[in-house]
Amino acid sequence: METKSKIQEKRDYLKALSQGLKVLKKEGAIETINEGLKALYAERGHLELKTLNQWNKVGKRIKKGETALLLWAQPKKITPNPKNQTNPENQEDEMNFYPICFVFSNKQIQEVQ
Repeated sequence: METKSKIQEKRDYLKALSQGLKVLKKEGAIETINEGLKALYAERGHLELKTLNQWNKVGKRIKKGETALLLWAQPKKITPNPKNQTNPENQEDEMNFYPICFVFSNKQIQEVQ
């Protein structure tokens, strides 16, 4: 039995969170899925989100034991592998791949000591 990699587990979790936001996006209540994710995080007090490097640049460090919050990163164009396609005629030449962006919030940081 194959076990999922940690990154695949995080992708699946982010997909599940995003699924409920698709309706809001379709209705025009939110512009992007990330906007909806940020609103969900803000409800828990996570108001300012930055990557690890962005926090480090402003002199902050992530508290030990904190877990990153997940957003979708900029999509990347990928070319599907023709060996894995069952019907290549129905596949587009390129497709979007959405990587995960790991961010931390204002609640997860501390001053550099």
